[in-house]
Amino acid sequence: MSQPDNDSTRKTMAIRVDPAIHAEISLIAQLRGNTLADEHLQAVLDHIERARNEADLAERADSAIEEIEREAALRRAAIERLRGGRSSAVIATETTDQGSGESTPTPSPRRSRKSADASDG
Repeated sequence: MSQPDNDSTRKTMAIRVDPAIHAEISLIAQLRGNTLADEHLQAVLDHIERARNEADLAERADSAIEEIEREAALRRAAIERLRGGRSSAVIATETTDQGSGESTPTPSPRRSRKSADASDG
């Protein structure tokens, strides 16, 4: 069950426990022929499995995904504006009109600096 300690893809977790708990888990590991690390990992895996079956946790995970998607959309819009995409005013108008069902204006694309220089000459 245990993997080499030099495996760079693994993360280290450390916990502090009372001496009585340490003695008990050490005895369990010894009786099973496992290392303490094996027993710790199995306990964590069991905990994760129980958590996956909790309805409340699944609902909170769905909410977290929705929040991540909202934040990603805001960041994407900011990046597009920095790259010369739609203006902040148009984005603000679209944001306020989304709930009303009204159509939002689509701005014409901005000319790049290169095309502006070519028309000057």
